[in-house]
Amino acid sequence: MGHMPDAPRLLYQLVSPLHQTAGPQEVQRRLEMLRAWAPACRIEIASPETGPAAVQSAADIALVFPALREAAADWQTEGYDAVVLGCFSDPAAEALSEVSGVPVIGPGEAGILAAIPLGERFSVLSSDPTPPGLRRRIRGIGVEAMFVSEILVSGSVAQLVADPDRHIADVVAQGKRAVAEGADVLVLGCLAMSFAKGLPERLADEVGVPVINPVISGLQAAQAAVAFRPAATVSNSKSSRSIKP
Repeated sequence: MGHMPDAPRLLYQLVSPLHQTAGPQEVQRRLEMLRAWAPACRIEIASPETGPAAVQSAADIALVFPALREAAADWQTEGYDAVVLGCFSDPAAEALSEVSGVPVIGPGEAGILAAIPLGERFSVLSSDPTPPGLRRRIRGIGVEAMFVSEILVSGSVAQLVADPDRHIADVVAQGKRAVAEGADVLVLGCLAMSFAKGLPERLADEVGVPVINPVISGLQAAQAAVAFRPAATVSNSKSSRSIKP
């Protein structure tokens, strides 16, 4: 089934050069998954030439905006209705939206907010190492009272990308630990886990509670941002576009 002519045009913007670190086949695999998750949208993916190899620290987060600033300045004229960042830490989301003039969605915030109606308390499963400050972010979103814990799984971003099957048993074990501590919803805090085929579904089956895939939440939030934007914004956006063939 083809897209409707007014189907939202979304960009999934990777924040590290995944085509270099994992290969172009991994970028293409993720694009196919994104399109399956949001079939009503026209989705493209971009992998930058520079930036951190993976976002695993506050210093890595700081490198994202310089790496994406030039590209972001063209997002609106290239015809994108919204952009979803490929990182749970939501690096520079507000700054990139300011530079680009289009909604820039952080999947971390979108995933956390998606947990709210599904239970009483949630935990986040993150890669190891992971950037600091998750509780501060959650406090800023306003849902700290529902936050149980951040639990690290036995794998870095690169390791989870390269061989997710090797780490599934530990992800499940840490998910069960979070539930034992009182969580009744889990949020995947590393997008390598989101894109690991079958991992979110297996985790949900094994632990018996909802598991939020923040990439899907980010795509849904991007569609909402497009659907509910003011009519004047839509008109101005269309008049400024110069969509490339």
